Amino acid sequence: MSSIERFLSSSRSLWIVLGFHFVIWMGVSLLLDVHPDMADHWIWSRFLQWGYYEHPPMVALNMRIVTMVFGSSVLTLKIGSVLFSTIILLVCYRVGVLFFDRRVALIFVLILETTPYWGPASVFWHIDQPYMLCWLGCLYAIGRYIKSGNANWFFLFGVIAGLGALSKYIMILLPICLLVWCLLTKEARKLLLDWRVYLAAVIALAIVSPNLYWNSQNDWRTFTFVFEKGLTGSKHGENFVQFFVSQFLLFSLVYSTYFFSALVRRKLGATHLSVAENGGMLAHSFLLTTAIVPVLIFTIASFMGGLTDPHWTNVAYFSAFLLLARLISLNLAEGSVRKQVWLFSSAFLLNAALTTFLVAHILFRVSPVSEPGVISLKKLVGWTQTARKIEALVEEHAIEMPPFVISREYQTASALSLYLESQPMPHSIEKEVRNVWSPEPELDAQGAILVCPPHECQVVLSKARRRFKSRFKKLGTIEAIRHGVVFRKLNIHYLLPLR
Repeated sequence: MSSIERFLSSSRSLWIVLGFHFVIWMGVSLLLDVHPDMADHWIWSRFLQWGYYEHPPMVALNMRIVTMVFGSSVLTLKIGSVLFSTIILLVCYRVGVLFFDRRVALIFVLILETTPYWGPASVFWHIDQPYMLCWLGCLYAIGRYIKSGNANWFFLFGVIAGLGALSKYIMILLPICLLVWCLLTKEARKLLLDWRVYLAAVIALAIVSPNLYWNSQNDWRTFTFVFEKGLTGSKHGENFVQFFVSQFLLFSLVYSTYFFSALVRRKLGATHLSVAENGGMLAHSFLLTTAIVPVLIFTIASFMGGLTDPHWTNVAYFSAFLLLARLISLNLAEGSVRKQVWLFSSAFLLNAALTTFLVAHILFRVSPVSEPGVISLKKLVGWTQTARKIEALVEEHAIEMPPFVISREYQTASALSLYLESQPMPHSIEKEVRNVWSPEPELDAQGAILVCPPHECQVVLSKARRRFKSRFKKLGTIEAIRHGVVFRKLNIHYLLPLR
């Protein structure tokens, strides 16, 4: 038995991979600061409710539980994020065992671990984490149904699907996939007449109904946000090209190409499934449906001009890479070891090179040019330094840190809310919908710190003066410096409380 065979067959290998994942990405997380969007979700967790202006409440609830137990700190959020991603990998393994076997399940985990998306996404505690966990739970429930033929497993599906919808509305894709699967697969068509499936739908709807009620009382705010962001737009060709290219970049050029090539060449046939004696055709068609339909929907949306974020398809790759893992396992069994080693080696090296580049860019490239997306230097480093300098400036003027911090957009204020020791509430000049917990009369009464880049301050202050009754006093300018280069410069103003 080769070393590869021994590794794939060992019961300890999974824990080695999971341990490697946690240590590596926890280390990366400690090198970075918390992303402002993550800080924004942490603020939600301080004020639990059934919905928020952008998303349902599950991520806030998760954070609230963890911070109640371990304390509301930056370190807690970092550990929680990486630990959550590790748990998801463990669930991936269990799903792989259910559909195939331990060998395929481990290969499945290794594929995820060597994609450019999975590792870096592990350091951000975002809404996708509980959503992905629920999606996997639903795959597990359907897998149980396929193997047993017992439709009672749909009750579990309904519960988990409802929790998934409380995590992210894109969870609706799974019932859509289920419907497509039933319509296109003769063996699954009987589910359309099974009362347990419809009761499962009622259960899911009941679980998500508090959020629906919250939205009905808040102008359907969350649904409006989702629609405007993902389903509308005019850059048809540009959005389509960006979306298409990003799929290969995020989810591995090597694996994505291999999967689609195998799909075209019909190398993912149902005969390759280990559950063939207990519904192999059903399992094959279900996994293939849940792999293709989400990607197809968002591809069409991007072609129509929708600004579809590339990671919205992440759950589709669970099914795609599970099928790919089975194909790789079969190839290894047939003696095609060299080809599979080359496949994993090339994917690992590309992912390692990309990850190293991104981390190095974030940590050491201090270019004043603004970078897009999550790799932005300004979003991922220097918040501790920025917060300490603001506190020193406030102390220098012999004033007490006020309970609010203002910025043009929400991200700067949210990040400072987490990193300032007093944890003031954020207030956004641009997006008033985010100011639920920082109403203007309270800012006038209690005071606030306003921060703005020098080139934005004239406009920001003009809008702020029209909004608030109190007057502003400039305290000074602070600079966040890294490797001798200024990468964040902010003017600091004090909103004097009304006397």
